Amino acid sequence: MKFLVRALGAVLALALGFIGWGYWGATRSPVVVPIDYQLKGLPPGTRLRVLLISDTHRGRPDMPAARLDAIMAQANAIKPDLILLAGDYIGGKPTIGGKPHLEPAVRPLGKLHAPLGVFAVLGNHDNGHWGPIVFAAQPSPRLLVNRSVDIGPLVIAGVDSIEHGANVTAALAGATPGKPVLLLRHEGDALASVSPPKDLSVLALAGHTHGGQIMLPLIGAPSDWLLHDGA
Repeated sequence: MKFLVRALGAVLALALGFIGWGYWGATRSPVVVPIDYQLKGLPPGTRLRVLLISDTHRGRPDMPAARLDAIMAQANAIKPDLILLAGDYIGGKPTIGGKPHLEPAVRPLGKLHAPLGVFAVLGNHDNGHWGPIVFAAQPSPRLLVNRSVDIGPLVIAGVDSIEHGANVTAALAGATPGKPVLLLRHEGDALASVSPPKDLSVLALAGHTHGGQIMLPLIGAPSDWLLHDGA
């Protein structure tokens, strides 16, 4: 009997420790993961600092307004040349992602600043109808829905979420010939079967997996970025 009590106590302590570790990981300041990549097509000697942020999920217990504001300040302190937002700004289930939930989730993103701009795409939690309307109500970030924009040294192409009608072909159709492209979308796994045009050098960036927190059965945690190079 004593052995059973001790065993149950050990299991309970292990479970509580696991929950505590998970909560600490979910609420600590985000860890910045630097990745160096030489994008073909950039002018010689050009170096750009690009910051990718995804899955802020404002409104959940682990992402109150104060924590999201602190993350925005942390991002600005890095002094990036360009900021890309890969979607899922709303916390909770996608079915409740209407305008009242999306507005307070998007508003803090307007505090982000970068010389080349701040660009965003929608995630599966973000309402596809209200998304463009809410983003259009403030000057930044700039929402890209299956289209691209030339920002000087390169092109930013934004792909909508699978939930709302992703179209990679349309997003790349307006890319300036000869310029490298940063392709931004929420679901990175959906890019595995997509090949960019042969005349474009494309670096695809995505989120959705919460930095490996979300696992796929028998596969593991896919990366929060996916690379295609069609140059």
